[in-house]
Amino acid sequence: MTKLLSIFKKKKTLEERVKDIQSGNEEDRNNLIQEYMPFIKKVLSNQLKRYIEAEDEAFSIGLVAFNEAIEKYNEKKGNFLTFSSMVIKSRMIDQLRSDSRRSNEVYISQLQSDDDNDNYNYAESIMAIEGFESEIETKLDIKTLVHNMQEYGVSLKDLVNNGPKHKDTRDKAIDIGTYVFENLHLKEKFLKTKNLPTGQLMKDLNISKKVVQRSRKFIIAIILILDSDLDTLKEYISHDERREIK
Repeated sequence: MTKLLSIFKKKKTLEERVKDIQSGNEEDRNNLIQEYMPFIKKVLSNQLKRYIEAEDEAFSIGLVAFNEAIEKYNEKKGNFLTFSSMVIKSRMIDQLRSDSRRSNEVYISQLQSDDDNDNYNYAESIMAIEGFESEIETKLDIKTLVHNMQEYGVSLKDLVNNGPKHKDTRDKAIDIGTYVFENLHLKEKFLKTKNLPTGQLMKDLNISKKVVQRSRKFIIAIILILDSDLDTLKEYISHDERREIK
């Protein structure tokens, strides 16, 4: 009977539990971290593209980051799990960058996907190319982008060799990509057909077909970045192009 009655008791939300912990409920802090270890492993596994064990150093970083999220969370930050996921990813990226600086290495070789050997040859050129590729400090998001672009017929080679080199052209391409992303009808059409709605863009933005076509693959990459959780790439666009990406 006790167990049956407990089912009907109103349980605290995750956000309420976090608030209680911040008020001094240390016992539930340990319980919460224990309960959400699978969540922490999942976030890290998705980010690092490999299964994370409890003995993995990355898991220790994730635990610390999750606890940090508990400390820093407030209701204005929205859903706690979304917020904690961002903190975990951020701390993992910080660690990878720190490791890279200590070893004086750029993990370009790890950009190579298992089924696209050409990626490695062209990835070596990234750091010398003016454009958003040259500012990417982590292999994680660009590897995901490379995978996502395959469906749209765009490769890393295309971006390195054919991406817009001049800032004005790049700015225009980002404007076009942002317009498609923010226009729900156009974005859905793009995601469905895997093609840019060139005719509609010419009409809406008063631009020529040549403007769209000359940066077509770069524009596709911009849309896919904006319509993703590739935060490091969004941060680059926001910083380098002086834009605020939502």
